[in-house]
Amino acid sequence: MLMNKAKFLLFFTLMQINNLNSQLAIGESKEFFLEHNAYDRKVQIYYPFGNEINDQTKFIIMNDAEELFLEEDTWRGKSWRIDKTFKDLANEGKILNVVIIAVNSAKKPGKILNSTRRYADYFPNESISYFDDSLKKDIYSSFIDKEELNYPKFLAESLIPELENRLAINLNKSNLGVIGSSMGGLSALNTILEYPELFGFAGCLSTHWIGIKPFEYITLPFRKRISPDEDTVKAIETYVRNNINKLNDHKVYFDHGTRGLDYLYRQPQININKVFDENKISFKSEVFKGHEHDPVFFGSRFKSILLYLLEN
Repeated sequence: MLMNKAKFLLFFTLMQINNLNSQLAIGESKEFFLEHNAYDRKVQIYYPFGNEINDQTKFIIMNDAEELFLEEDTWRGKSWRIDKTFKDLANEGKILNVVIIAVNSAKKPGKILNSTRRYADYFPNESISYFDDSLKKDIYSSFIDKEELNYPKFLAESLIPELENRLAINLNKSNLGVIGSSMGGLSALNTILEYPELFGFAGCLSTHWIGIKPFEYITLPFRKRISPDEDTVKAIETYVRNNINKLNDHKVYFDHGTRGLDYLYRQPQININKVFDENKISFKSEVFKGHEHDPVFFGSRFKSILLYLLEN
C-alpha cells in the first residue's frame, strides 16, 4: 500500500535532514516548511553547538539558506559553509550560544525567472515611494510592491511566531538578528528598519544598493553583468536616511569586496556610512580588497561578522 502524501513528505524530509547532518562539519539541523507567496519556503534551524536554549541564546535569521551549507545545494556549486566557520570557532575554544535560522530564498529551481523572483522578494518595497515619478516607478510599483512580495513582513508575521511556538522562546531585539548578502543584505537592512522592535542587529554583506534597470530586470536570468541604476541608489539612500532614527540602540554590520560586482558598491556604501555616522548609529563597515561577489568570500568573512554582532 502506497504511503499517503503527508507520510511521504515526512519521510523525504527526514532523509534530507539525515543527509545534511551527516555532511556538516559540526552541529545539527532540523527543517520545516512554511507557506509563503503561494509555495512552501524551507526553513532550517541549525544548532552549531547543541540544541539547549536559554535566556542568553542569540538567534540569527539568515537569508539565502541554499548557499549557507553544502555546495551541492547551490546553483553554482559554491557556498558559505557556515558549519565550517563554527567548527573553526570551536577549535579556538569559542563556543557561541547561538542558533541559526536559515531561510530559503524565493527562487524556484528550474523556472526561467527564478532570479527575478528573488530580486522582487528581497527588494525593500518601502523605498519605491522615494523614486521620482516615472515609468520605472510604475513598473516597480506594479511588479514588486505587492503584499505577497514583502519578505520582512513574512519574517515578522509568519516565521517568528512559528519559531516562538517551536522553540518555546520569545524573540525580540534583545536576542534576534538578521544576516544576508547581496539582495539578501539589502533585505536584512530593510528588515531591521521596518521591525526594529524585533531585530536588534543586522549583517549586510556586499549589499546590493545599485538595483537594476527595468529591462535588466526582465532579462536578469540571462545577464552576466548589470549596471548601476542611480534612481534606485538614490531612493534606497533616502529611505534609509528617513528611517535611520529607528536604529538608535541597534547594531549593523556592512562590508563589500573590490572586484566584479562588488566594485560598484563602493560609493553607495560610503554614502550610507555617512548617514549612519551623522546619526551616531552603532555600525561597522569593512572593505575586503580582492574579494568578489561570491559565497566563498562571504563565508570567509562570517566569523568576524558573528563576533562583532554578538559581542556585548
